[in-house]
Amino acid sequence: MIPKNLVLFSLFEGWDINLLMRKISIVTLISSFFALTLVVINIALVIEYKRQISDLQFFTFQRFMMAMKVAFHNDAEKEATLSKLGVRISTKDKHTLLTEGEKLLEDPFSDMVMYEKKLYFVHRDPPHPPPPPPPPSLRFNEEFPPPLPMKRMHEPPILENIEEFSPYRLWILGGVINTLLFLFFWIVLRKLLRLRHLKRAIHTFGDTKKFQAIGVESEDELGEIASEFNLAMEKIHLLKEARTLFLRNILHELKTPIMKGKILSNSLENAKQQTQLERIFERLETLLGEMVKVEKLSSNEWVLEVKEYRLVDILDHAMDLLLLNDTKRIHIQPQEMAPLVNVDFELFATAIKNLLDNALKHTTERVEVDLCADSISVCSYGEKIPKERLDFSRAFNRAMEGASSGLGLGLYIANAIVAKHGFELSYLHAEGQNYFTIHFRSKEVEKNSPR
Repeated sequence: MIPKNLVLFSLFEGWDINLLMRKISIVTLISSFFALTLVVINIALVIEYKRQISDLQFFTFQRFMMAMKVAFHNDAEKEATLSKLGVRISTKDKHTLLTEGEKLLEDPFSDMVMYEKKLYFVHRDPPHPPPPPPPPSLRFNEEFPPPLPMKRMHEPPILENIEEFSPYRLWILGGVINTLLFLFFWIVLRKLLRLRHLKRAIHTFGDTKKFQAIGVESEDELGEIASEFNLAMEKIHLLKEARTLFLRNILHELKTPIMKGKILSNSLENAKQQTQLERIFERLETLLGEMVKVEKLSSNEWVLEVKEYRLVDILDHAMDLLLLNDTKRIHIQPQEMAPLVNVDFELFATAIKNLLDNALKHTTERVEVDLCADSISVCSYGEKIPKERLDFSRAFNRAMEGASSGLGLGLYIANAIVAKHGFELSYLHAEGQNYFTIHFRSKEVEKNSPR
């Protein structure tokens, strides 16, 4: 036989109590506690009510027994004595009470029944005795003489209870307790729901440009948290505005020297130097455009113009945006169907361009592009990217500082664009190849149709 403790251990082995408690919200936990408390209190009230009813019935039956002894007396104080016992003689029909009433208690000779919400004490008729055996002197064919009429005893009266039991006090107590519990629960729940307002305000602040302060309605702990949150968010908002203003001024000031440099490069007599200088300034201009996109994406100012496009057309435009001469190394897997996606054409082409640019820079072999109905993958041979350099959610990854590969702006912009469309960018290294894959959500992918 398996021990009980081993069985219990096997049942709860897979349970992580700490993880379970972390997943349960405070509102759910407190609501469950109040619901359980309410159920327990009301069950206790019902049990107490039934106990009082049972005791009342027992004591009433005892009063009926005492009153029945008094009812056989013919003294002048009989009515007064019965009244003191809370009983009176009833004129109800005995047969009706015994057949239609609800029997509650009984003894060998009487019943206490409930009829029309009143208690009655009814004496039962004794069972008829069997007829006496015939005298031995009579013959078999002779008729028995009729039995002698028995002297009828005095019929016991029917007693009616006149004391009324009122459970209203118990129900009033239960109603007061339930009301206080509901009131306390409503107050606590109202305070806890303010935490959700705080959560929404934090989420809104992350998605919008302008901060809206939370109204402080109380001076309790939640009110203090809301006040401190307003102060912190106001400081962060000022820092965001200062950063945005700084970036915009820097980007604006850089446009002029780049434009002048491109003009001056045309005046060079050496064609080779002129070409090299033009490519340098084109690269700077492209980098400046990337910085503008970083600023707009980080400040949530970019508004998507989503339409349905063929993924092949977006890929062609992304290759046109590349400034490298070795785009011939890009190999696109043949497709029988052209996948359709709902995206911002220019913005999504920029994301794919950055993935292609990143792959071409880090490999001398060809780059494979695989188009599927639910994804697009850019594959290239190379060493596995270190984990600390795979944080694409940061515009300037410290792990990239000092690296010859740059600051990782290309992958950051690609990831930001993909996330803004509701897609997902993943990385995988397998068999000496690096795979960057954009996964489309099913709701964003339409049925493929041949074009």
